[in-house]
Amino acid sequence: MDNKILTVAVDAVRGRAMGNYTATETSDSLRNAFIEMNGGSTKISPKTFYKGTPLYALVQELIPVIIEEGIKAERNPLFNLVEYRNIAEGDLAEFDIEGDANFVVASVANGIQGVRRQRIVGGDTVKVPTEMKIVRVYENLGRLLAGRIDFNKFVDGVAKAFNEYIVTAAYTALAGITANTYNLDSTYVKSGSFDAEALIQLVNHVEAATGKKAVILGTKTAVRKLGADVSYSAEQNTDLYNKGYIAKFGGTDVVALEQAHIPGTSEFALADDALWVIAAEDKPVKVVNEGDGLLVERDATQNADLTQEYVYAQGMGVGVICAAKLGYWYSIA
Repeated sequence: MDNKILTVAVDAVRGRAMGNYTATETSDSLRNAFIEMNGGSTKISPKTFYKGTPLYALVQELIPVIIEEGIKAERNPLFNLVEYRNIAEGDLAEFDIEGDANFVVASVANGIQGVRRQRIVGGDTVKVPTEMKIVRVYENLGRLLAGRIDFNKFVDGVAKAFNEYIVTAAYTALAGITANTYNLDSTYVKSGSFDAEALIQLVNHVEAATGKKAVILGTKTAVRKLGADVSYSAEQNTDLYNKGYIAKFGGTDVVALEQAHIPGTSEFALADDALWVIAAEDKPVKVVNEGDGLLVERDATQNADLTQEYVYAQGMGVGVICAAKLGYWYSIA
């Protein structure tokens, strides 16, 4: 494998163009280098792309970088709540918890969501369990070599698959909070008809308990319910026009989380009738990325059309730790 090509590819993933080249020129240069590494062919074939060949080795080295950079670049406000660990860089898949807390772990597999809860008393070290996440490489790599997509599209396709998993799992864990969640009670977890004064009180409780300014979060549909029964100021009307919701409620910042589909379905991953109140600097969502993944050749006989398939498998885990007080209001009418 040519380390210079790998360096250029990694720099491109991280948004750094090659020398004085434009991003397009860098993409074209990488595509040509990949074709050369593929024996001069623009088609992916088991005869030229297999374990031990230069292009195969490069792709296996590149995908972990794509995944990590994709997580860092994600614009969904959810990722402001994420504490991230990359085991490949020597980090531990463990988080030190001070005092009492509750740990909610999400599992997302084949369109099925579930949560597992663990009570932590007196502080502990918690390990986020991981599960294998698989992304198909064959189709997009073939399209890249054929010139049908550029390098950035290839990168975005791989990163999107892993980010969708993180978002769905994090939303599942956040929705797994209940009034019985350790460290919380009915003061912090509410349900039913929206009440403006009660929400302001919930914000006050979170801020009093954490000593930090709180933020109200929910999907755009959910946060649009805020202030719907009152007359808007000129500034709020501007927010509604530009964002679709008011940016402050009772002096508290309001942030819309991007909606997502449960992988493989058209079902929303996050309820449109729920709000969270979280201290601004708190990062309750814990994400572990086992960066040493593996590019695997799947047997062509597993596909109906006998085409060769290549998938990249990597362990990832997502959990929510309720160490600091936070608020959750669900089933808002």
